Amino acid sequence: MPEVSPHPLNWHNKACESAKQANCKCYCRGAGHQNDLLKRASTCPDPTEYAKLENDLREIFGSFHRNEQDVTTRTRSARRVPDLEEIPHLRFTVGKGATWFETLLVDEALHTAFLLLARASLRLNDTTREAQGRYVKSVTESAIDIVRSQGPSTGSVDAHVWCGIVSEYLASMEETETSTPHPENFADIRYPRKTRGRTPAALKEVRAQGMRHLADNFETHEQVPRPRRVELLRLVGAATCPDLWSHSAAVRFCLEPFVLAEEWPPKNTTRIAVPPGFDQLRLRWSRKKNW
Repeated sequence: MPEVSPHPLNWHNKACESAKQANCKCYCRGAGHQNDLLKRASTCPDPTEYAKLENDLREIFGSFHRNEQDVTTRTRSARRVPDLEEIPHLRFTVGKGATWFETLLVDEALHTAFLLLARASLRLNDTTREAQGRYVKSVTESAIDIVRSQGPSTGSVDAHVWCGIVSEYLASMEETETSTPHPENFADIRYPRKTRGRTPAALKEVRAQGMRHLADNFETHEQVPRPRRVELLRLVGAATCPDLWSHSAAVRFCLEPFVLAEEWPPKNTTRIAVPPGFDQLRLRWSRKKNW
């Protein structure tokens, strides 16, 4: 007699592991989102595979825009692109213009972070590259069992459970390195100019186990140098977030550290997702007491 699965038949939709939209609403609460891209970036072995990954990322995120007024370059399909005639009249600090600018920042930063770590993988020997792959696989696939739901998703906010946990864990690692206060709620979901947010209802029940899972994996995969483990975990948090535009903690602890690094931006990538733009993003969330 075949073994009966203890989970609902659709408890995790495998399609979300290669999702091309920023709206994962699977039972995995975000933990499985874009895992295919994470594995490929962390284990990219040669120029041929890099070119394939680069092409797929372009298909998902669009191409890199010349500036915030460039609406002719293809954009991530989930985003609302202003009309060409609107651009000269848009203010990028309020309303539609602000949303356009803010979403460009986070989408291009994540796109670039994938390429950055894939290029780093190309320079590794096979042993180190394989160790990176094991680390990413262990962190992501096991997390699905920890944070998954037993019923249908309650919406897009529920899909921020996992990236909220990753953000909090990364923040805990830098507590001794910064005097900047950390947020009280690492899964407060609202866009940069919104006053009130929402929190995934399921976060409390899985938070502690998720934090232990991250700590255990970080400590046991010492074959991967510590700085690279941190970078990979940041990419995990940013890539599995259903929409970084609405999650300040994921931007602050997972995405912004890439942007602030000395080697950023890598050649032939973003011109927009650079520190001055992220300063604006940080300020907008800070004004609403959500940074």
